[in-house]
Amino acid sequence: MDLLDGIRTFVAVAESGSFTAAAARLGITNKVASKYVAALEDRLGHTLLYRTTRAVSLTDDGARWLPFARAAIDAVEEAQGALQEPGEGLTGRLRLACGTTLGELVVADTVRAFLAEHPGMRVEMVMSDGLTDLAAGGFDMAVRIGIPLDSSLRMQKVGETVLRVAASPAYLTQAGVPLHPTDLSQGHHALLDLNEARPGRWGFETPEGPVTMTLPGSLAVNSAAITIRMALAGDGLVHAPDIFLAPHLAAGTLVEVLADFAGPAHPIHLLTLPTAFRQHKTTAFAAVLRRRLAAL
Repeated sequence: MDLLDGIRTFVAVAESGSFTAAAARLGITNKVASKYVAALEDRLGHTLLYRTTRAVSLTDDGARWLPFARAAIDAVEEAQGALQEPGEGLTGRLRLACGTTLGELVVADTVRAFLAEHPGMRVEMVMSDGLTDLAAGGFDMAVRIGIPLDSSLRMQKVGETVLRVAASPAYLTQAGVPLHPTDLSQGHHALLDLNEARPGRWGFETPEGPVTMTLPGSLAVNSAAITIRMALAGDGLVHAPDIFLAPHLAAGTLVEVLADFAGPAHPIHLLTLPTAFRQHKTTAFAAVLRRRLAAL
């Protein structure tokens, strides 16, 4: 058995919690996957995985060794990339985490562009609006809007976004165009995103200073994509990052209001573990993401 095959298989099983899922990811059979891990354990002299008929989990030794196994795979892939000629494209795997709407509306297209430039890469994109443990999930990076709560992560700013208010032309014809943030209290319907830091409290900058409007909302949902869809249908005003609204504003299906009162920009960060060394694949993806955000 090639040592690297055993390490790759162990990491895949640890991340997926299943020999079946790991084998499918690696393009091998369950029998071969089990054989690789058993041979690795024999070589190391330690049991890395608990196996039952219903589940697979890490032993204490396996949990301690997993970060080193991931680092070994990254080091080999980085070494392979260092020998590639310019223009050949990268090879290997990139595993990233991002918020659901950010992933659907921005990062997915970035992944497509990245794979077009590097067809030898495999990208695993996991979308979740909750906190993501990069180390436990085996992630190379995460893409997030704002400042992460975990200050130990390495942050690389790749862009920024501003929260904008928009509505469909039909809605504005019926309800009127708000000219000042205080006009929002005059019978307007707000579509609220529960993923915002303060749902229903929209902040604005006015000549008199910051103003916060508290809006009950006709809909509250933990998805900016749904609030945008409802706004497109004429159901109310949406408050969302301009990178999400950009294609609809450009097409005229949504119209921005209160543009002169928009709040400050929020940074968009690419996050990596502090212990991770800089890799060609993360640098290359960051470059594609910057271009994508700049075009919005």
